Amino acid sequence: MTHDELLEKINQGGINAFQSDSYGWLALRAVVELHKPYPTKKFGIICKECEISTDYPCPTIQAIEKELL
Repeated sequence: MTHDELLEKINQGGINAFQSDSYGWLALRAVVELHKPYPTKKFGIICKECEISTDYPCPTIQAIEKELL
């Protein structure tokens, strides 16, 4: 799933959970916003937050996607 699709899925989860766990969804969204794809000429698309050579999706995003599916 793309970065935007993942953010949309998190937004929908937050809306569905409404007040019960809104801080958890906000925290999850903040993490996903930090670990966004960043195109480079040398390494291709990477996660700028992890390390310069970490491919995107990084292990953090992969773990989040796995749990949301």
